[in-house]
Amino acid sequence: MSSPDMVPELQRVLLSKEGLGVFAVSVVGLVIFLAVEAYKTNFQKIAGIPEVPNASPFIGHMGSLGGRLDKNDGTIYSEWATETGSDIYQIRVGNQRSVVVNSWALMKEFWINRSNTLIDRPHQPGFLDKLGVDLTGMPMTDQIRRCRQAAMKALGKPMWPKYYHLVEPSSVGLVKSLYTKGQNGEKPIDVYYYLRQVVFDLALSLTYGSRYGAVDDEFMKNFIKSINAISAVRSSTANFRHYVPLLRLIPERMNETVKAERTRAAHVEVLMKSLNERIAAGEDIDCIVTSLDDDKLSEEEIHGTCISLLQAAPDTVASGVYQTIAWLCTPSGQPTQAKVVKAILEAYGGDRDLAWRMAFREEKVPLLVSLYKETLRYYTFAPFATPRRTVKDIQYKDMFFPKGITMIMNAQQVNHDPEFFGADAMEFKPARFVGNDSPLPHVAFGSGSRICPAVAISNRLIYALVMRLLLAFEIKEIDGPGVRRPNIDPIHFSDVYNQLVAHPRFFDSCFVARDPAWLEIITSEV
Repeated sequence: MSSPDMVPELQRVLLSKEGLGVFAVSVVGLVIFLAVEAYKTNFQKIAGIPEVPNASPFIGHMGSLGGRLDKNDGTIYSEWATETGSDIYQIRVGNQRSVVVNSWALMKEFWINRSNTLIDRPHQPGFLDKLGVDLTGMPMTDQIRRCRQAAMKALGKPMWPKYYHLVEPSSVGLVKSLYTKGQNGEKPIDVYYYLRQVVFDLALSLTYGSRYGAVDDEFMKNFIKSINAISAVRSSTANFRHYVPLLRLIPERMNETVKAERTRAAHVEVLMKSLNERIAAGEDIDCIVTSLDDDKLSEEEIHGTCISLLQAAPDTVASGVYQTIAWLCTPSGQPTQAKVVKAILEAYGGDRDLAWRMAFREEKVPLLVSLYKETLRYYTFAPFATPRRTVKDIQYKDMFFPKGITMIMNAQQVNHDPEFFGADAMEFKPARFVGNDSPLPHVAFGSGSRICPAVAISNRLIYALVMRLLLAFEIKEIDGPGVRRPNIDPIHFSDVYNQLVAHPRFFDSCFVARDPAWLEIITSEV
């Protein structure tokens, strides 16, 4: 039969009783399939805990998440805890049934007491499979376990003396930039860009033994941009495609994650080439790459470990210092600023030079230690911790959680739990942790078996940077047209709602040298 003759023949078959029957069956089958898929979940409803009502077909409760209501997920989780009358409940994230925990006691029960049970991560299709080795987001495998162990060894306190000469110069450069570009307090300045650059520079020094210190350095800008693009997607509920299987049947052009990873990989190649050339020339370089090489990791594993550290450092460390400054420069924080400076000098017998030199080497000032811990508690820069997945069944009271179920910690609520922190949990109290040496004062870095491996060194970096900034400057909030004031609200300090990381709102402040002559001496080495 020729091609023109096929069309009427096809029409005849389709319009026949048999053809119409097949078509009707196909339509009914498709409707049934979609109806099943619309409410299908990877696990059955868990008995004994409430489920948030009003889940939508296919997307579940995602319509309220991912910043779609101009609130971060942690805030939505807190509202659902009130709505259900429970600190633990279940939701549907696409087809993924997840359990959300909203109190310190329940966090401790699952993340600490059952730490090894909650060591895995759920897979995020369309994201993780494009990144290679990723310590933060990947499910726990033997490879990730090896990389984590090597990272914790490289970042452990016994290794820190090898890194001091790498990290200390960056803070001197920061102080000099604020002094000169801020014209000794005459010109308002937003320190966030400088902090991110400095912290990233510190992280580069620690990982690849390299420095790219200029704020306008195109290499630095592009590298940070690629890292930010990847951080914006990790564990985010903004993209329906990552949680709704049917959407992944639609072909996707190269997405932002792939573009960012290619940019990131190209920059890492430059760093590694530079490092190898310096080593070949006989230079002895103390950095994490050379340390990890001793642990017999493959090149892919070394890069994956270092990139994971670079990925996280600018967020928590830079934001921690930034929001500490935000609070200290307000009228509420000015008295504390003076008290901290006094405490620093008293701890070192009035010797400002000694205090400056020892900033990275010890935490000798209890009030300053308490201050940075309170900042990390009060301003939760990751409002919800990266989700966990159980590696075996859990029986808790009358609740049964099957192996493989996803569990989410509402870190924002846990950090402000009045049952644990007291009735003043929503107040910023700089001396809250004086005399409190708890190994887990907050959950800013997560908790349990998958806590950030850089937690200790990150704390030290925040402490040292704040200490040096306060020794150098009196930091002041200012008024005036077009000047942005700091936002010190514990929830609304950020207007970034659609990702795991809540970057602070930008503000301007003035940095006035406490002693210009001394400041010029200590910054003359840069």
